[in-house]
Amino acid sequence: MDLSSVFLAALGIGLLIFLHELGHFAAARAAGVRVEVFSLGFGPRLFGRNLGGTDFRVSLVPFGGYVMVAGQDPSDDRYPAAQSLWSKSVGQRALFWSGGVVMNVLFALVVFPLVFRAGVAFTAPLIGAVAHGSPAWEAGLQPGDRIVAIGSKPMYSFENLGIEVALHGPRPMQMTVRDAGGAERVVTVTPRYSAQEGLSTLGVSPKSAEQQPTIEVTAGGAAATAGLRSGDVLQSLAGQAVGPDSLAAALTTAANDASGTIEVTVERAGERLSKQIAGKPMTKVPLLIGVVPLPRQVVGLRSGVPLIDRLDLRRGDVLLGIDGQPFLAGDLEALRSGPPELRLHVARGDARITLQQTVTSAEREALADSVALAADDSLMLAPQPDGAALAAGLRAGDRVAQVDGKPVHDWEELKEAVQSGTGAPLRLTLSRPATSIPETFWDAADQAADAGILPGDSLDLEITPRRPVAFDYGFSTGLPYVREEVRAEDFGHALKLGTVCSLDLIKQLYVTLKRLVTGDVGAKNLGGIIRISQVSYDAAQRGPSWFWYFLALLSLNLAFVNLLPIPVLDGGHLLFLLIERVKGSPVSTRVLGYSQVLGLVFVLLLVLFVTYNDILRLL
Repeated sequence: MDLSSVFLAALGIGLLIFLHELGHFAAARAAGVRVEVFSLGFGPRLFGRNLGGTDFRVSLVPFGGYVMVAGQDPSDDRYPAAQSLWSKSVGQRALFWSGGVVMNVLFALVVFPLVFRAGVAFTAPLIGAVAHGSPAWEAGLQPGDRIVAIGSKPMYSFENLGIEVALHGPRPMQMTVRDAGGAERVVTVTPRYSAQEGLSTLGVSPKSAEQQPTIEVTAGGAAATAGLRSGDVLQSLAGQAVGPDSLAAALTTAANDASGTIEVTVERAGERLSKQIAGKPMTKVPLLIGVVPLPRQVVGLRSGVPLIDRLDLRRGDVLLGIDGQPFLAGDLEALRSGPPELRLHVARGDARITLQQTVTSAEREALADSVALAADDSLMLAPQPDGAALAAGLRAGDRVAQVDGKPVHDWEELKEAVQSGTGAPLRLTLSRPATSIPETFWDAADQAADAGILPGDSLDLEITPRRPVAFDYGFSTGLPYVREEVRAEDFGHALKLGTVCSLDLIKQLYVTLKRLVTGDVGAKNLGGIIRISQVSYDAAQRGPSWFWYFLALLSLNLAFVNLLPIPVLDGGHLLFLLIERVKGSPVSTRVLGYSQVLGLVFVLLLVLFVTYNDILRLL
């Protein structure tokens, strides 16, 4: 870990807290209010100094800060009314409670133009990989495509692209796309909500840079013991040459090496070095039986394929058979050849349906390439090569019903039953589908609730779970994403970019809050002080311009959160002042007290929740 980046990240966060409280301090002094305490952090005082009647201190708990002024509580009569906040006008008190927010916004408005004038390197909005069956795949997006704009809004970074897609939600959106040859086209894409990520996504990743990967070495790990260092440029791994296009294959080869010793060749200061790394056996490897869910459910349909519309094939259909034969392969190779009359037998809801059309060979090929499948909830399995299940006789399409006599209802229950064991043999009760299905099955009048389950015979198999041999080699590697610098032509252009960026961020924060309420953005995406510290550390490592850009973003986030109408936050106090202005008298002390307690409880629960999220990310 780079200690200088840690220090810089902590200093940056401290600067924003200081500026926020400085805003309160300046507003209080401007209104003639006595400031008793100016604290960075909460809890017991660590150290500080008294200047001009104000105790400037650093406190034990480094999560924020506060300014304590005379008369903040209307019942406080220790000081003359002229020095107390409660005696000031609504406008003066509003200035005090908004002082921190104003200071944070001013910081962003000053820093954004400066960093854009200096130049900020963003991850380019270039597509590196497209997930099979994803919304981007359905729309025909290809690796190397550049996302130029969403609607009329230009996209200058992949980060900005992800935010806009998440906030747009699962509704059709128009995107301007430029391919590798420079030709532009407009496509309609409908983002899809990902429960795993808690937001809507396109299913794309950024494009990696065309350069040799470097390695990051774990202190005290096997690679460090062998003499490798962070920053070494990787040349070959486990006897396989490494390049931008072959890194993934080389990593797979190394991971599958059962000997536990691999050879790594790196380049350091122009010199090529070869090292033998003896990996440390990993102990926390889960038990496996070597099965995956059988892909049968249609999850993606590419646009522009007439046969899909003629068949009326829909996303969510479960593929039961092709041309009268049960579908157990998990891939669509069987679609590529067959009689002129194509028949797809599917389960749609509780119904069994036969989709039938006269087709050409070319249409069969196009259909096979334009349908994406994933597992349904039937618990039909496919054995993995060299796995314990295949060795025990499990076949593709076998449906598991029980493990050691206990029913299993979904994939997670099956994993739990296997991985919570001791490695002793497990007895799986299975239903094995027939190799051929009577024609009457497809046209059966009985629309049973389990229409997606093919009929079959019951059998038991004894399978002994295996714990794969895996080694920790003490280093990680990867390719950086392509980055492009956004630099303003002059200060006027920088001012415009900074203002647009600020307004965009405020809009994004508002829409994010709205989407959290509606559920379009999952609460799992909220982060706390741990996440902020991690991102601050990463920003510090990316260079001065990106670090200051990040601080400006964080400053606007801090301003927005503090403006939320929650008691104990600045926005809560401003809400009470608005009520006072409307009704002509302050909120009662009792209401104010109860609301402060409720607001404090809410904020503490929120802090605990986001910290829990942060810990889950770390684990």
